[in-house]
Amino acid sequence: MDMVGSRPTDTDCSRKMTLDKRLPTRGFIYASQADTGPMSNAAPDRCVQIVGRAPPWLVVDHELASVVVARWPGRLWAVEVVDPIGAEDERDAGLAPLSRGGAYTRAAAIKVLHELPVAALFGSRGAKVCAVIEAAASLTLEQAVRLAEARHSSASDAQTRAWRRWLDRETTWSRQHSETLQDLDCTLAFAGLRPESPIGKGLIVISGEVDRRAEAISGPSVWVVDEDREERWLAQPWSKASATLLDAALAFGTADLVQNEDANILAAGWREVIGPDPA
Repeated sequence: MDMVGSRPTDTDCSRKMTLDKRLPTRGFIYASQADTGPMSNAAPDRCVQIVGRAPPWLVVDHELASVVVARWPGRLWAVEVVDPIGAEDERDAGLAPLSRGGAYTRAAAIKVLHELPVAALFGSRGAKVCAVIEAAASLTLEQAVRLAEARHSSASDAQTRAWRRWLDRETTWSRQHSETLQDLDCTLAFAGLRPESPIGKGLIVISGEVDRRAEAISGPSVWVVDEDREERWLAQPWSKASATLLDAALAFGTADLVQNEDANILAAGWREVIGPDPA
C-alpha cells in the first residue's frame, strides 16, 4: 500500500488495523477534483492519513445516501476506517462526540478499498443525472437564456406530481401532511429522509453548479438579496434555467415516477436547448 497525506509508513496503517479487533467501519468518501487535501492522491489499496489529529478530519459516510458532493466533478471511493477519531480528540477540538449509529465516522486514517462510479450516488439511472450535472457545470449565458425560455408551462405541476408519488412511496408523511405539498416545484431535498430526493443529492448538486456558473459569468449581481429575511436567490434567466435542468434530472433519473406525458413535459426544455436525452 502507498501512504498519502503524511509521513507514517504502510506498516503503521497495517498495525493500526491489526490492533483494533473490532469489525472495521466501512463507508464512502467523495473527493472533488479541486480538492488538494489528503484524498487528492487517493488510489485503491492506499492508506490516506491526516497530519496530527486535529480537524479537518476524514469523514466516512456509512451510506451512499449520506455522501455530500461539495464540488463537481469528483471521485467516489469505498474506504475502511483505520484510525477513528475518539472522544478525546473531539473534546480537544471543542466538538461533541458523534452519537452511536450516526451517519458518518470521523477518521484520522483510512484505507482506500476501490473506486465506485459517481453515478451510484444518484440512483439506478445515475449516469443520466450525471449528464445533467455536467450540463449545469458548463452552462453558458446563452444556454441559460434559452433554457429559461424553453421551460414547459406545465413543468411546475409535473415536478410536484413526481415528488408526491415518490413521497407516497417512501413515507406516510406526505399523506398526513398533504395540505403542505401543493407546490413542490424546484424542491431540492427533504431533510431527514434517506435518500433525500428521488435521485439522492442530485438536485442539490445541479442547483449548486448553476449557482457557481451564474456567479462566475455574471458576477455577484446575479443574486437577488432579501436582507430582512437573510435570503438570496438567483436572478433570471439563471433561476428559471436551473428549474429547467431540475426538470430534466427528474425526467431522466426517475422514469418509474413520471408518466409518459409528464416525462415529455419535464424533458422539453433540455431537448430544445441541450439536445437528445442522455444515453
